[in-house]
Amino acid sequence: MKYRKYIAASLAIALFFSVLYTATRTPPESTARTVKTQTHRKARTLPLNEDTDTLKQFQKTDFYRTVIDNNLFRPLGWTPPRPQDHYRLLGTILPKDDRTPPTAIVETTIEHTTHIVSINDNLDADTKVISIKNKSVTISINGHHRTLRLLSAF
Repeated sequence: MKYRKYIAASLAIALFFSVLYTATRTPPESTARTVKTQTHRKARTLPLNEDTDTLKQFQKTDFYRTVIDNNLFRPLGWTPPRPQDHYRLLGTILPKDDRTPPTAIVETTIEHTTHIVSINDNLDADTKVISIKNKSVTISINGHHRTLRLLSAF
């Protein structure tokens, strides 16, 4: 009990000096520093050609593909969406005589445009109609053959 006075007095003195110190302290003139840096010779840049363009394309797409495909913040049980075909078969017209060629009605799923085509017609620059059969059309996209089938509800 007799030390309580001394403890209170020492705390009051410490508080007084800390307030006095913070009130009289002046901030430094400037906190910015000037640093000399060495300049390095500029690195030699390669001329633009196909190799560097191909490397840039790789860096833009395939380098981050693993991170994009395996996103940590997706919900549990998430599955990637099924890839959608670029073309959909709406119908085929098979004539009874040999003078009229078979015809197909094909819709692009991206632009929603309808094309009426026959054999050896081009849907676009890379897509060509190879054959037209009953409820199916075979097309060639960059040399790869795909068969479009007519989906019927009954």
